[in-house]
Amino acid sequence: MNTAQRKFLIERIQQKTKDKIEILKKSMMNYPSIDNYVFKAVMTDSLELQDSDTIMSALKKKAERAKAGENWLSEDRMGAYKSSTIRIDIEELLKLPQDYNDELTRVRNHNSEIGKEIDLLKLQLDTIEVRVQLASDKTLQNLVNEVDDMGSLSLIDTKLKLLS
Repeated sequence: MNTAQRKFLIERIQQKTKDKIEILKKSMMNYPSIDNYVFKAVMTDSLELQDSDTIMSALKKKAERAKAGENWLSEDRMGAYKSSTIRIDIEELLKLPQDYNDELTRVRNHNSEIGKEIDLLKLQLDTIEVRVQLASDKTLQNLVNEVDDMGSLSLIDTKLKLLS
């Protein structure tokens, strides 16, 4: 196999991998919106505030990070609300609804698995690119003859290992 053929083979494998990664990325789930869960908790009278120690701790951390002359409470520089608003993270003020936490955990686990698949595909692609560059002409010809689906990285990787 000459250099142009090797390059074509690598580009073909790269494109198939890129397509698979895009499909995997599209299958990732959106993270749940805390707004909707807090709204539901408010409407069902199940919303709970954090204990005062947690809220005071959050305000104390905010004060410790403050810089001289800065509006440390709201972080707003201008506007009518800059001196009448306090900004802290929602989980420092409210106990997050359990159904939100459950959904967040489910989405994180789902997306984590997809992330692992994407990382594996990238690793396999890097390995295969090196193997294609270093493989003999005969090995690559046998690979092309035996592998119908040039987009299956694990199949290509296995065949290259067996043929080498």
